[in-house]
Amino acid sequence: MDKFEKILEKMLEMSENQLNTLIEMQKKRICICRECPSFNECMNENKEGLFCILGNSSCRFELIECKCGECPVHIRFQMKYGLYCVEGSEEEQRSKKK
Repeated sequence: MDKFEKILEKMLEMSENQLNTLIEMQKKRICICRECPSFNECMNENKEGLFCILGNSSCRFELIECKCGECPVHIRFQMKYGLYCVEGSEEEQRSKKK
């Protein structure tokens, strides 16, 4: 089990309230989705971000550049994929590749 899988396992043990609090805190603290050139007004209005954990964006947008590989979340949890706003969360992408 790699670092991402261990973190995911811990998250699954949390209550919904704890998980939502953690997600909102991480969006503000270490998520860089809002700094990505592809992040647009629709994503901002919908308070989207942390696509690597939450999955792809519900907004229509132009993919300008991907910064996923530079994200502290991506690095800290040793994620393998990217383009999370388009392709879905790390968990979703891993399950597709199996």
